[in-house]
Amino acid sequence: MPPEQPMTPDQMKKKIDELAKRSQAVRSKKATLKGQLQAKREELTRLIKEIQAAGYDPKKLTEERNKKQAEVEAAIKSFEKDLAEVEAALEKFERK
Repeated sequence: MPPEQPMTPDQMKKKIDELAKRSQAVRSKKATLKGQLQAKREELTRLIKEIQAAGYDPKKLTEERNKKQAEVEAAIKSFEKDLAEVEAALEKFERK
């Protein structure tokens, strides 16, 4: 490979301008991402407070959900059993 030729003053200026534009684009994207990150942090903080206000521990949401789901399923089964008993009693009564 042949050795690189030194840059002319015009080439240096052009390169510096290009690098400055690229640097500005990076800074602009960084500022945008920083703003988006801050918004997400604020949203997360709001959600955590909302979860805590509802009486739950944000770190145990899955556990809490599973517990509540089990409670609802148990209530459904209990209601279904009670309903079946009432239906059976009504059927017995109607036969008389």
